[in-house]
Formats: sequence, structure tokens, C-alpha cells
Amino acid sequence: MIKWYEESDSEVNRSIALLTGEDPDKWYPYGGIKGKDYCKNPSDAWPIIYANKIGLFYPETNDNNQWNARITNPQGEWQAYSQSPLRAAMICYLLSQEVQSVMAGNSQ
Repeated sequence: MIKWYEESDSEVNRSIALLTGEDPDKWYPYGGIKGKDYCKNPSDAWPIIYANKIGLFYPETNDNNQWNARITNPQGEWQAYSQSPLRAAMICYLLSQEVQSVMAGNSQ
């Protein structure tokens, strides 16, 4: 499994784009289309947050200023933390997709 916390925003964005049917190879700087920034742009992230019912919880005083994102569904529960609420939500989404891919027999 990929350690999403260690990946850059651009790697997270690229992985989400591939999962959602986008073609990140056409994005700047290599392509001619402005790419999506799921980790920083609410209008890019919100459709994923809404469709996957990702809960976002503000940082508690003892959480090192980390937002908590959570998905709970019949397949399981996933959580991610980040100082950015959108990045936390996107990492949570990627974690849930990894597990669902393995359950479907699509592991690499």
C-alpha cells in the first residue's frame, strides 16, 4: 500500500485524477490543460467529498492542528489526518479506494 501521507500534493492529485477518469498527463506543465488541485481547491474536491460521504472534523487542541477526515460505509472505515482539510479528505478517499480495489481482486 502507498503511504499517502508521504506523497506530494501533485502525486495525490494525479492518483485521484486517474481514479476519477481524468487524464493528468494533459495537465500543465506538460499538457495544455489546467489541472485539478483536489488538495487545495474546494470546487475540485467537493464532488468527491460529497459522493463518498467524507466527514471532516476540525482539529482538537490535542491533535497537533490536524483535520480529521473519515469515511464509514459497509466496506469499512477509513481515516486520514492533515493540517489541510481537503488533503485529509483526499487521502481518506485514496485509502478507501485502495482497500476496495484489493477486495475486488484488482491489487497490483
